[in-house]
Amino acid sequence: MKRRLVMFMLILLLVTSGLALFPGEKVYACSCVESNVQERLKSYATVFTGEVVKKGESQQSKHDGLLREYTFDVDTAWKGVHAKKMKIIGSDGGSDSCGVEFEKNQSYLIFASLDERDNRLHTNLCSGNVPIEQAGDDLKFLGAGKVVSKEDFGETNDGGGQSGPFYLILYGAVILLAALAVVWVWRRKKRI
Repeated sequence: MKRRLVMFMLILLLVTSGLALFPGEKVYACSCVESNVQERLKSYATVFTGEVVKKGESQQSKHDGLLREYTFDVDTAWKGVHAKKMKIIGSDGGSDSCGVEFEKNQSYLIFASLDERDNRLHTNLCSGNVPIEQAGDDLKFLGAGKVVSKEDFGETNDGGGQSGPFYLILYGAVILLAALAVVWVWRRKKRI
């Protein structure tokens, strides 16, 4: 009995010290919550169909692992589209870590959320993106959508959902402040 206990303790010691001396790499597991197209339409900031026209290089992110930027030429929009060409950031770590890969010159149904840390649209394996050939039932549920042309919005959007109106407000505020400063200086000079 003592001998078995001693052997068990030695094996446990070896295994524990081996784990301490040779720590493994970080492991990410992907676990997606099932959702239907109606739930995804409500929860995602942007929903559209489009063709991949540019596939960026994979880059390491400080918080999100490997990421890759894709540029889509949008065909039809249901929600959150502000340009004919939309940039979407995809997790690029493989399916084990919820990574997604889109092929250039292929069309997809895309669901993307706005990441407030970088004000860009992000998507991953759990978002429910599918090649257009497999999107039949989802497209039936979504309905006609709005066909997008570059006359509607302009050519590109860097991925941020509200960038156009934000910059208009910002420029307007700067012009208003400059006008107020000119009036204030003019009134001060007039008093002297």
